[in-house]
This record gives sequence, structure tokens and C-alpha cells, in this order.
Amino acid sequence: MFDSCDFLLGKDQSIVIVIPAHLPKAETYTVSLTDHDITFRADHENIAEIKYDNGEVFKRIAGHTQVGLVEYPPYGKFPDCITQIAYVEVRRAV
Repeated sequence: MFDSCDFLLGKDQSIVIVIPAHLPKAETYTVSLTDHDITFRADHENIAEIKYDNGEVFKRIAGHTQVGLVEYPPYGKFPDCITQIAYVEVRRAV
């Protein structure tokens, strides 16, 4: 569905993920992350997997149970609010 995303970092360890697409309709969204990749799910379906290498992003997302998502498709107007909320699932290698 998309192969990149951006992060808005705020005060007090806050973070919002900016998605370059409209998400499919779903009851729940989940962001599942390791320290090297993020998988986005709509209900139980994987819709995107993105590699990243940023310890600060991992720490901020992993420190929350939910994260705000902003759907910002290419050439669209940037929304003035968070458009979806996703649950956070942290996966760690053992």
C-alpha cells in the first residue's frame, strides 16, 4: 500500500506517524515494530512493512500503547489533525 512514512517528534517523547496514503477501512489499526522495521496492519491484514534505522523513533513508539497516524496522500493537503489511532505492538528478537 505504501513503502515509506515520516515521523513528527514532539515534546515529552510524543510521536506521530505520517502515512503517504489513505488507510483502508478497518475496526483497528496496529503498528508492530522492531528496532529495524515497522509493520502496519488494518484489522488482521498486513498493509505495509517499512525498514528504518532510528533508535529515537523506536524508543518513542515503544514507550506508548497507541500512536497517532496522519494520512497524507501525495499531492494532498496536509491534514490539520491526527486521522487515525493505531495500537502499538513491540516485537523483540530473543
